[in-house]
Amino acid sequence: MDFRTLMGIYHALEKTSKRLEKTEIIADFLKKIPDDEVEEVMCLLQGRAFPQWDERKIGFSSKLIVKAIAKVTGISSSEVENLWSKKGDLGTVTEEVMKKKKQTTLAQEKLTTTKVIQNIRKLAGLEGEGTVERKVALVAELLSAASPEEARFVVRTVLEDLRVGVASGVLRDAIAKAYNRDVKEVEAAFHMKSDYGEVAHLAKK
Repeated sequence: MDFRTLMGIYHALEKTSKRLEKTEIIADFLKKIPDDEVEEVMCLLQGRAFPQWDERKIGFSSKLIVKAIAKVTGISSSEVENLWSKKGDLGTVTEEVMKKKKQTTLAQEKLTTTKVIQNIRKLAGLEGEGTVERKVALVAELLSAASPEEARFVVRTVLEDLRVGVASGVLRDAIAKAYNRDVKEVEAAFHMKSDYGEVAHLAKK
């Protein structure tokens, strides 16, 4: 799935604070997701790269995000940090500076949800000499393929601070609504699996 498609859902979720509306948005979206992408998309809807039971840590600091932004845009780290101190959100800063970025590649590859989650998951497994550079390169690769708006959500996902207001109860109710399941059944499945992605996949089947 194109990451732009998921970004449209993020935008819709940002625009409402009403729980029922958020539930409807996600439920309608779940009906359209291919079986093999349900689990990863459910992770991304939570601003996560891993299911809740998975203890791996992304381990990517805000300071490294600043380095990745500077690497992709050609804007100095100090300028990025200055904007960050004013805006208070590196996602918003990324979108803003990406709009000022010097000419992009014409044959730019579309960013997909699979690519986003794969690169972010790789961050958790890197260690040893040169780790910082390799981590920055993985995030920079995503930002290079992203539009300014997509870059905002990529950065927020890396930092696990998505800011679209999707609580656990909303995901539970959306799964139940999308696949005509009882809410209690969905909740019981989550208590066993600790992964709304797997629960959604099971409910769909």
